[in-house]
Amino acid sequence: MFNSPLLFPVKLKDEKILVLDESLLPFREDYIEVESLKQALGVLGSMKTRAFGQVLLFFYSCVFFKEYSPQHLSKEFKKVRPTFAFEFLAELVKKEAQKTKTIPEAVDNFIKRFDSLRRKRAKKLADILPSFPKILTICNVNGELIYLYQELQKMNKSCLFYVSETRPYLQGTRLTFWELRKNNIPVYLICDNQVAQLMKEKKVNCVVTGADRAVIQGDIINKVGTYSLARLAKYFRIPFYALVQYPKDIDIQRIKIEERAPIEVFMFLEGNYSQIDAVYPSFDVVRFDLISKQINILDR
Repeated sequence: MFNSPLLFPVKLKDEKILVLDESLLPFREDYIEVESLKQALGVLGSMKTRAFGQVLLFFYSCVFFKEYSPQHLSKEFKKVRPTFAFEFLAELVKKEAQKTKTIPEAVDNFIKRFDSLRRKRAKKLADILPSFPKILTICNVNGELIYLYQELQKMNKSCLFYVSETRPYLQGTRLTFWELRKNNIPVYLICDNQVAQLMKEKKVNCVVTGADRAVIQGDIINKVGTYSLARLAKYFRIPFYALVQYPKDIDIQRIKIEERAPIEVFMFLEGNYSQIDAVYPSFDVVRFDLISKQINILDR
């Protein structure tokens, strides 16, 4: 049975929000108990959860912190992670609550529907991949690669994953590689700077990434390093697929790219690096002309 705690890294249980501490993976699977908005924002800012986890954290905050409106919560979350569209999530909660009459029902319905759509999106991607896809990915797409592997198996397609380490937080190493290995899925871990050589040797024949933001014009924002993969894939004529959801009609160049604290560049090194200069833009932009196809969670 395939499974990963990263599919649903945030839960609501016993009057508490439980957040899987992704910074401890793969060594420990611990959950942080969140009982205040300040704690929720602290978890978000310290990268204890990201991607779908930050979506779940926002939704459950709407349920748990009843004294705040979803719109107010979206503004507070946005201050901590400016690149992500929390204001859009607030609108989703508001619209769904108008149908169900309560925010808890609205959130529960949305999460169930979203997971069903993730499974369908994995099938759509599996349909267009070659008979033996050798897939390069970056960062983590919260368990969806497991769904993709399941769909490829149903089609009798063998596959192989290459996971870049994804500096400086090493989400590729600690999360994606770990969850694929845990499920006995064929996978190799690679250093971020090995991609061009692997593509040159034809060891990779497609790239699959997530997208934190997407626009209907075809551009995406994702974990820094995604742009490099897209450029290399274009050069070596390798298809680049982006998994997107709810693209908006906005100028992506005007979205503020989150600059993380320079000290985080050295986070897995011993010693005091507080006086050493570093730069850490945590996301980058991939223009539509570098993307072979957006696999939209809402496309039929």
